[in-house]
Amino acid sequence: ERMFRALGFTKEQAWERFGFMMQAFQYGTPPHGGLAYGLDRLAMLLSGSQSLRDVIAFPKVQNASDLMCEAPDLVDEKQLTELGIAVLPEEE
Repeated sequence: ERMFRALGFTKEQAWERFGFMMQAFQYGTPPHGGLAYGLDRLAMLLSGSQSLRDVIAFPKVQNASDLMCEAPDLVDEKQLTELGIAVLPEEE
C-alpha cells in the first residue's frame, strides 16, 4: 500500500485496481526474482503442442483479456495523458 500511496493512489483506488496483486503479496513476494525456468515451453515440446496456450495453466483468451485479473480494465484520463495515449473514436 505504501508504494501505491507514493504513486498518488488512495487506498481504495489501489485495492480497486490492484487488489488481486496486493492480496497475493500478503503471503510474500514471488520467489523467482525474475528468473523463470521455462517449464511451460518444455511442456509444449514434450507434448508436441504447436501453441504455448495448450499447456499453460492460465492463458489469455483470443481477445487478449486475462480472466484471472479481469484485464483489460478501465483507465482514467490522467493515466492516458501520462503515457501520451490518445483514444480516438472508431471510424465507420
